[in-house]
Amino acid sequence: MRVSRLNITLLISLLLILFSITTARAQDDDEPDEYDVKARVVRVSLAEGEVNLKRHGNQDWESLRLNYPLVEGDTVATARDSRLEVQIDSRNFVRLASSSVLRIVTLRDEGIALSLVEGTATVRLAKFDRDREFFEIDAPKSTLAAETKGFFRIDVPREGRVRMTVRDGGIARIYSDTSGFTLRDGRSAELVVTGENAGDWEFLAAAPLDAIDNWVNDRERYLAQRLRHDVKYFDEHVWGAEDLDAYGDWLYTNDFGWIWRPRGTVLASYSDWAPYRYGHWTWCPPYGWTWVGYEPWGWAPYHYGRWVFHNNYWAWVPRSKFHRNRSWWRPALVAFVFNTSFGTDICWYPLDYYQRDPYSTRYRHYYPRPGSGHGGYGGGGRPNEPRHYNRDKTWRGVTRVPRHDFGRPDGRGRPVDDERITRTVVESAPDNAYLPRVDGRTGGDNNPVVNRPAVRRPILDIPDRQTGASERTPGESLDGDLRRSRVFRGREPRPVQPAETGTNATPESRPTGAVARPAPAPPDASDSPRTEDPRGRVVRPRLPEGVEKRERNRVGIETGPRIEPRIEPRTEPRTQPKAEAPTSAPRESPKMEPRVEPRPQPTRSESPRPQPPPRNDPPPQPSRSESPRSQPPPRNDPPPRNDPPPRSDPPPRNDPPPRVEAPRVETPKKPDNPLL
Repeated sequence: MRVSRLNITLLISLLLILFSITTARAQDDDEPDEYDVKARVVRVSLAEGEVNLKRHGNQDWESLRLNYPLVEGDTVATARDSRLEVQIDSRNFVRLASSSVLRIVTLRDEGIALSLVEGTATVRLAKFDRDREFFEIDAPKSTLAAETKGFFRIDVPREGRVRMTVRDGGIARIYSDTSGFTLRDGRSAELVVTGENAGDWEFLAAAPLDAIDNWVNDRERYLAQRLRHDVKYFDEHVWGAEDLDAYGDWLYTNDFGWIWRPRGTVLASYSDWAPYRYGHWTWCPPYGWTWVGYEPWGWAPYHYGRWVFHNNYWAWVPRSKFHRNRSWWRPALVAFVFNTSFGTDICWYPLDYYQRDPYSTRYRHYYPRPGSGHGGYGGGGRPNEPRHYNRDKTWRGVTRVPRHDFGRPDGRGRPVDDERITRTVVESAPDNAYLPRVDGRTGGDNNPVVNRPAVRRPILDIPDRQTGASERTPGESLDGDLRRSRVFRGREPRPVQPAETGTNATPESRPTGAVARPAPAPPDASDSPRTEDPRGRVVRPRLPEGVEKRERNRVGIETGPRIEPRIEPRTEPRTQPKAEAPTSAPRESPKMEPRVEPRPQPTRSESPRPQPPPRNDPPPQPSRSESPRSQPPPRNDPPPRNDPPPRSDPPPRNDPPPRVEAPRVETPKKPDNPLL
C-alpha cells in the first residue's frame, strides 16, 4: 500500500515536471526572435557609373551596386561622371556627385556622422528630430550639425574653399577650428582653408541651382511619386518597402494577413524566379554573409519578414509568426545547408512564416518525428504546426551555387531540379558552421571550403585629409562640445529668462551678453565711518550711482528713498570761519557737496549768521543785482594783522550787521531796482 502511494507520488511529480518543461518550451516558442547583432544599416538606392566600396578594416575595393548594405566604417567613392544615392531610412537621403569620397563615421540609433573628404554631398532630411538623434557632416577643418529638417549641401574641392549651403527651411550649426555660428535658410558660408586668412568665414546668399541641384530635384520628384501612397502594411522600422506598389500588389489573406505579390510583368525577365535566387552574397561585417538582390525592389523583402508560397505563387509577408513590437534588419532570412551527399554545392532556401531565424538566440532545431508528415523543414517544424506548413515549402524555393562561386558577384544561383535533393535540403538542419569566410577559412575542420579573395579594385587617388572641426569619437556627437568650446569658450550659456513685467521691469534689469558675466565686487564699506540716523539705525554709506543700482538688483533691495548719513557739526569753536558766499549767488546742489563732511543747513527760524571777522582780502565789487540786506560786509578795511580779534570772544548773534559801522572808501551806489 505504501509502495503504491509512493509510485503515485513519483508519477505525479514527473508529470508536473514534464508539464512545466512543455509549458516553458511553448512559451519560449511564442517569444519573438532576438539577436545579438543589431547594427544600423543603410541602403544604396541608386548607383550610376563606377562606384566603389571599401569595408572597414579592408584594403581592397569592391564594386558597389544597387541594394548594397552600408555599415559604420565603410568608405564609398564615385568616379568621374558617376553618382550615388544612399537611403538612410524611409524619408532621408544622402547623395554624392562625381569624384566624391564619403566615409560613414557613425551609424547608430543615436545619430549619424559622415565625413566628406572630397567632392560634393547633399543631404535631404524630411524626417528629423534633433532631440532624439543627431546628423552631422565633417569636412576639412569644419563640421555641419543639422538642427532642423531641410536641405544641406557641402562642397569640398581638392584646392579651394569649403562651402556649406542651407535651403528649404533648414538650420544648421557650422563650426571650424576657431569659431562657431548658425547658418539659416538661403545662406552659404565659405571657409578659407589656406593662406594668411585661414580659418575665416565669408557669408553670402545661396548660389543659383546648378546641374547637381537639378539632379537632386529630379530624384526627389521621382521618389515623391513612389511614396504617394500612405497605406501602411508594415511598421515604421521596415524601410525600403515604400516603392513596392510600383512593382506589385497588396492582398489580404486569413493565414498571413497582408501580403505583397510581385506582378508577372516584373518577373517576366527572370527565368524560373524564386526568392533569394537572382543576386549574390557579399561579406558585410558585423553580420557576415549578406544577400544583395538584383531586383530594383529587392531590399525590404530580403531583409524583413518572410516569403510564403501561397496559391501557387510566391508572396512576401512583412510580419512572421514571431514578430513582436518592431522589425529588425537581417542580412538574409534563409537557411543554409551544406551536405556532401548531394555534391559540392551550397544550398539555401527562404525561411517560412512559421520558422525561426537560425541566427536568432531563441532558435532550436526540432527533428522530424516518423510519420508526422512535417519533416522539420529547416528546423522549424513541430507536430502541432498547421497542415498547410508542408505545402509552403516546395522544390521551387531551393537554390544552389558551387562552392568556388560562393561570394562572387557573377556567381549566379540555380534552382535544384532533383526532388530527392530538395527534400534532403528542407529536412536538414540549417548549417552555418561550414560556410566560407572572406579570409579563406571555414568554421569547422571537416570539408573546408576555400573561398577566393575579394576582387581588387584600383585604389582611388584619395587625398589624405583630416576632416572635422575637432577629433571625433565614433558614436558621439560633436555639436555640444564644439558649441561650448567654439561659441561660449568653455563658459556656460546664459539661460533663457522670461521677460519681467510690473513696476520692477526696467531696461537695466534685462540681462545682456551671450554668457553670464561676473558682477563687479562692490566697494568695501568697512572703512567708512559708522553713522546712525536720529532713531539710532545704522545707515549704509551711499555707493556710486552705477554700482548702487547693480548692487540693488543683485541682492534684490527694493528701490526707494535712501537714508542719508547725518554727521553732527563739530562742537569746538571756530576762530576764523570762512566767509559765506553772497546769498544772491546760486547755491550748489546738495549732490555736488562733499559726502564725507556735509555742512548743516540753517533753518528758516534761525537768525542771521554772525559776521565773521574782516579779512584783508581785496574788496569785492558789488553787483547791481544785490539787495542792501544781502550786501556782504566791506572787505577793504580789515583789522591789522598784528591785532587779531580774541579767539574766545566771537561777535554776538544779535549784533547788527557790521556794514552800518564799517567806513567806506567811496560813496556806495544806490542799488538798482531788483524788478528791472
